Amino acid sequence: MKYYLSLLLVVALFLQGCSDDNPLSTLAFYWDQTGCADPWNSNANHTNEETQTAVENYLMDEGVIGAMVISITSDGIQMGCEACFCTTGTRINISVPVSQKERMIALGFKESN
Repeated sequence: MKYYLSLLLVVALFLQGCSDDNPLSTLAFYWDQTGCADPWNSNANHTNEETQTAVENYLMDEGVIGAMVISITSDGIQMGCEACFCTTGTRINISVPVSQKERMIALGFKESN
């Protein structure tokens, strides 16, 4: 009997883990970095580590819980101009819990496909 209860518990936990409502599920978002118009204290002249820390601190200050920069790549859109709002080609990829989706969109981040 204990075997069947244990098996039932394992199956229930497995099915819960596959649910979209699982608080551990994450979504991927990105931000195309600008020359100097990003809402955190970092710009194109800072190192990736400085940018990562600045973005994660900004998101925490804005109430986004559990956000984590997963990579900073050079596959973003480069506008080829020197104005502050011009994108540099650097893309900041971020993983956030599903529950934070609306907040990320409100802050201007784009959901990755």
